Amino acid sequence: PVLLGERLRSRLRGEHRIARGLDAPSHEPHDSESTASDGWPTPTQLLDDLEQLAASSGSEARGAVARWAKDTLDVIHAILDTDGPADPRTDEPLLVLSERVSAGMAVADDGVTPAVASQTRRVALAVARRVSVWRAATAWCADADDVPSPQGDAASAYASVQPDSEEACLLLACLERYESSASAADAATVRMALAAIAESKAATAGALARAVSDHYHAANVRMAIHREFVSRMLPESTITTNPVQDFILGRPVRGRSTVEQSLAIQFVPHPTEIRMELVVNGEVASRTVTASGPVSIHSRGQATFSVYKPIMVTSGGLSFGNARGTANCNAQLASIETSFDNVPIMGLFVRTIAKNQHDEAKQQANREASNKVLSRACRQVDQETEPKFSEMAERIREKVWGPLVTLGLQPTPVALETNEDIVSVRLRLAAATQLAAHTPRPRAPETALVSFQAHDTVANNALGQFGLAGQRLELPELSRLICERLGLDPVVPDDLPDGVVITFAREEPVRVECRDGLVHVRVALEAFECGRRNWYDLVAKVAYRPVAKGSQVYLEREGPVQIGGPAHEGRMEIGLRTIFGKIFAQSRPVPLVPAKVTENPSLAGLRAVQAVATDGWLAIALAEPETNVTGEPAKTSPTATAPPSPERRVLRR
Repeated sequence: PVLLGERLRSRLRGEHRIARGLDAPSHEPHDSESTASDGWPTPTQLLDDLEQLAASSGSEARGAVARWAKDTLDVIHAILDTDGPADPRTDEPLLVLSERVSAGMAVADDGVTPAVASQTRRVALAVARRVSVWRAATAWCADADDVPSPQGDAASAYASVQPDSEEACLLLACLERYESSASAADAATVRMALAAIAESKAATAGALARAVSDHYHAANVRMAIHREFVSRMLPESTITTNPVQDFILGRPVRGRSTVEQSLAIQFVPHPTEIRMELVVNGEVASRTVTASGPVSIHSRGQATFSVYKPIMVTSGGLSFGNARGTANCNAQLASIETSFDNVPIMGLFVRTIAKNQHDEAKQQANREASNKVLSRACRQVDQETEPKFSEMAERIREKVWGPLVTLGLQPTPVALETNEDIVSVRLRLAAATQLAAHTPRPRAPETALVSFQAHDTVANNALGQFGLAGQRLELPELSRLICERLGLDPVVPDDLPDGVVITFAREEPVRVECRDGLVHVRVALEAFECGRRNWYDLVAKVAYRPVAKGSQVYLEREGPVQIGGPAHEGRMEIGLRTIFGKIFAQSRPVPLVPAKVTENPSLAGLRAVQAVATDGWLAIALAEPETNVTGEPAKTSPTATAPPSPERRVLRR
């Protein structure tokens, strides 16, 4: 059998050449160290970033950043001078390098400009990724002597998964290539290496796999929703009038009642689930008549109730708890009518007896009425709430979750969390051969009512599952194909050029990168056919800038479409630019916030306060319009001050 370890070595050593298309960034090793079978791979990208920080000059704070970068470079070079993960001399410098992470975070918080602080934190977190994985790799190599060696036919298969320094170095080389390229091919190589490690019997295999997964296969989608945002989406209070036909203390009661109900939401803190309670507050005003033989008692009643309906979202789906609550009724005697009212003495006597009996039974009657009000309210909340939330969950499953599963992106909840003000969801979208986020996401504004961050691996992983590689398609056919894959209604823009047929490159035909404030899109084509004119081996690049306008965020094209490749020469530029200018039309910005949010009257006061594309992430946030756009890497979950409870209106009879 072909062993995973051998296939991994073959790919890294170039026996299976990966075509990457024209004008693609080179992902080949920068020097021989990057693919050496022993020793540490050179972390080229990290060294470049540290050297840039080390060259900083100016204020005393920037000098502290430069000193931190220089000291960190010295520690990394000390590690690289050893013989690799199997060398016991690496233990001490790796411990020192782990201390450099916290030191970097400290200097980033010590008076430097926001841009330098952001860059320093990113580099410190890049160091943290290496520390975690490198230490796990040294433990993996140290575990080699503790694994018993099988004999006979199992020995050859065992050799491919036995802990050794070469396997560890090959994995680390895969990761360094991915750090520089973030390409699908290098991601697949890393996943192959992890599969090889997973076959090992070594106790440290799981720790190494977890270290890689935690830092290179992390959640690439995060959404946080504030309680105030959910409250605004709830229906306004309702007032209904209904007839009353019931029995209290065994006696028939009839009349009319007016009920005013209002909805609220409460978040129930939980570390691994989304938990909330729908709160239904109600006030009841009633006028009733209780008949008992010759006596009819007229009453005016006031009742209040509060019902709490638990709603839970876990990794297994949506579930509900039984509604519970409290109620309080107070009925006041309005008048008494008897069939003896026309009899002077008898009428007074009968009314006196009826009033005394009413007063004696008043508390018991109020308790029974309270129980009936609460029972009916809980039953009504159960019957109305569960179908509506289940229907909403089914729409999400059909429109969002289902297409992701169909694409093979294996949507996985990485973290669900609830505190008193915010619920947050972190998801990983990646197929079996793909990785996910490995860079820090931008921090959402503290007062954001809803925030969303997506890593560019979401787009690239989805594009990798579209099956575009090598496909020959007309533009309308391409538009319908993308809509079909995403589970959307087919839409073909009216301004697409006619008669254009494109053939995508066979490797990474479309690639998205979020960096430097822009969303960069690169399209590699084997052929571009338009009427009688054909071009071959083209690469088109276009950049979009996220722009906040009111409550909407648009991706607007930034600058012209850049066209490269061997077929791009001289006069062909004008014709190609015209056609690509229609494909990536500047007059067709891409809206990112759903229309159900921007067109909802209850959310009319919200504004987009964050629209950034940086360090692999696209981040947007909506809030009241006091906050400013920010692109800082996140260290903690956003928090916000709890909104004041709305005043309850007095029911007017």
